[in-house]
Order: sequence, then C-alpha cells, then structure tokens
Amino acid sequence: MFDTLYGMRDRATAVVRRDGQLLLVRDRGFRHFSLPGGGVQRGETPEQAVIRELAEETSLHATSVRPLPQCRTTDIFNTYSVFLVDATGEVRIDPIELAAAEWWDGKQKLPLFSYVRFVVARLDWPL
Repeated sequence: MFDTLYGMRDRATAVVRRDGQLLLVRDRGFRHFSLPGGGVQRGETPEQAVIRELAEETSLHATSVRPLPQCRTTDIFNTYSVFLVDATGEVRIDPIELAAAEWWDGKQKLPLFSYVRFVVARLDWPL
C-alpha cells in the first residue's frame, strides 16, 4: 500500500536460495535484475505478500518465511521488507510480468537494482 505522506510503496521481497545460488528475476521492459516480490496489498501482511508474489511470479511455493530485518531498505519509491524464503517447485515465470528468472552464484556480472546489491551485501555469502 502507498504511504500517503511520502508516496512510498511497501514491498515484500524474497531471498530464495538453492544449491548456493540466489533466485533473481527481471521484469519485462527492464535490464536490471531484482529479487522476487512485489507490493503489499491492503489488508495483507508483508509475509502474506511475499508468499503470494513468489507464487504468482515464479510458481514456487513457500514452505518457510523468515524476516531478514538487517536487509530492510528503502529507495525513493519503495520500502522493502525482506524475507528468507524456503520454497518448493520448479521456477516457471509468468511471461506477462517477467522476462527472465535466473539462479545466480554471485560471480557472474549481472545488472542489479541498488536495493538488491544492498540486500546481497548483508547476506551470508556464499549462499
């Protein structure tokens, strides 16, 4: 939901790890990669939002959701609540929302949004 005073949008963001890699997604029309997630809807908790968004974007089903308060951040448009999410299933992106999904090992050079770089810097690495 939007904060009426500052115009900020609350977003719930998932850190999904498998086999030492981090799941990144790229929205249609964008060059930079982000973490799966999206806006928190009215009446929804950030935890509920991250579960819903992960399923909508990637078809993954969250089995565990734990907050990462050290990764909470803001930019000029959004406030990001970040969660470590264990999930089952295979990634299948929604082509209406996403152009790509990638398991990233942290070594290859990918264009990342600044909030993603902030979160990654605060995670235990390697994943």
